[in-house]
Amino acid sequence: MRVLILGGTGSMTHRVTELALAQGHDVLVVARGRRPLAGGRDVAMIRADRAELRSQAPALEAFAPEAVVDSICFEPARAEDLVALFPSARRVVFVSTVDVYGEDVGGMPVTEERAPNPVTPYAKGKAACERIVLEGLGSRATIVRPSHMLGRTYLTASLWGRSPYLVDRLRKGKAIPAIDGGRNLMTPVYALDVAHWIVAALGSAKADGQVFNAVGAETVTQRDYYACVARVLGLELELVAVPSHVFRRHVEAPSQFNWHRPYSCAKAVAVLGHKPVGTLRSMIEETVRHMLEHGLVKDCAEHPIDDRLVEAALRHEGELGDVLAPAAGKKA
Repeated sequence: MRVLILGGTGSMTHRVTELALAQGHDVLVVARGRRPLAGGRDVAMIRADRAELRSQAPALEAFAPEAVVDSICFEPARAEDLVALFPSARRVVFVSTVDVYGEDVGGMPVTEERAPNPVTPYAKGKAACERIVLEGLGSRATIVRPSHMLGRTYLTASLWGRSPYLVDRLRKGKAIPAIDGGRNLMTPVYALDVAHWIVAALGSAKADGQVFNAVGAETVTQRDYYACVARVLGLELELVAVPSHVFRRHVEAPSQFNWHRPYSCAKAVAVLGHKPVGTLRSMIEETVRHMLEHGLVKDCAEHPIDDRLVEAALRHEGELGDVLAPAAGKKA
C-alpha cells in the first residue's frame, strides 16, 4: 500500500513510519526535518512545512497515496487540506487527542461514546479538525485519540507538563510537587502501541468512519507515575501536595496531566486487533533511558519555582498541623 505520512519523523509518527516500512508498505513522508529511523532505514521524503501542503500537490498526486496519516494537523484550514487533496485515498487517519473529552473527565474510563467537550485552545482546534475530516471524508476517515504518550523521544511529565527537570529533581533528592498529592488518575500509552493501531486502521474496513482511543491498558495515579520514574532511577519518591483548587485559580492554562484522565482502549483492541504491549514500567524505562542518553535531562536549578512551591506547601502543611493538633487532642 502507498502510505503518505504527514509529520512522519515526529516523536510518535517516526514509529508509524518504521512500522509501515517493516510491513512492506511504500512510504512517503512530508516533514520539516528528519529523525533517524530504527536500523538506519531510509524513507522517501518531501521536506515541507505542514502549512505548505497544497504547494506540494503535484508531488502528492504523483505518489497517489492509498492511505494518509496526519499527526500535525491542529487548525481547521489544515484539516480542509486533507479533505481537498486526497480524493482517491482509501483511508485518511487523523491523529487527534483525548484532550477533546475535556479537562477533568472523572474517575471512570472514558469510551468513544462520550461527547467531546474541549476546554483548551489545542483541544478545541483538534475537535474542529475531527469534525471537518469526518464530515468531508465520511467512511474514508479514521480518528485516533492518543493519551499521554511515552517512549523514546518523549519527556516525562511534571506539574507543568512535559518536563526536562523531573529526573534531575529526583536524582538530587528533591520533593516533587503534585496536584492533591498525586491522587488523580491517568492512562499513559506507549507510542509504539499508538503506531500499531494507526497502521492497523490503514487497511481495515472495520475502521471506516470510526473514532478510537489510543491509550494504554493500565490506569494509574500520578503518584504511581512519579514513583515509577523514581524506581527506574533507583531512588525513593517524596511528594508534596499542591491543592488543586489553588492551582486552578492561579495558573491560567494548567497542564492536562494534573486532572482525572482515565480512558478505555477496549474498542481499539477489539476492532483493530492490537493489545497494548507497553506497561507503566517499560514505557517509563524507555523514556528515561532515552532522556539520559540524549542529554534531554536539564538542571532543575533552571526551574526554581518547584523549590518555592514545595517550601510554601510544606509551610502550609505545618500551619494546618498546628491548628489541627489541639483539636485532635481534645477528641482523644
